Amino acid sequence: MLLAPSFSRADEAGFFRFLDRLARVLGHLPFAALLKMMGPAMKRMPLPPDRREVLAAEFRRNDPRIVRRAVHCYFQYLDRHGSVASRLCEADVPAWVVHGERGDGGVTDDERRTLEACSRIRVITLPGASYFTPNEEPALVAKLVVEALDRVRSDQEE
Repeated sequence: MLLAPSFSRADEAGFFRFLDRLARVLGHLPFAALLKMMGPAMKRMPLPPDRREVLAAEFRRNDPRIVRRAVHCYFQYLDRHGSVASRLCEADVPAWVVHGERGDGGVTDDERRTLEACSRIRVITLPGASYFTPNEEPALVAKLVVEALDRVRSDQEE
């Protein structure tokens, strides 16, 4: 199950693309600033205050140098393939792609057509905006995971 995936650079949130470009000049500093701002930035998220603070503290524990390198390598991978939606199809494994209508980068129309043409992939679009789907919709995510596992098990029994 892929929660809020991005299949191309264009799908990814604009601020990550901006930080990646800015880091070419300023090194890890944009990511250090991002990690420090996680607490205030998360105040708008529909999470219980105690859960929000735990999550923000976890984000702040990250090393900005490692985050910078990971984000840059991730974008290099996406750029190398244009869109990785077809690679998911070619893997020929059951996969559920769960994303919000807005907020998590989105799936392009071409990517959606590619994914929906694959018999082993199910695309689920959640209404509204979604940024941290597992934290915002834990009951729904748990339900979908159980449903996906049940589907795989029943397919294996056939």
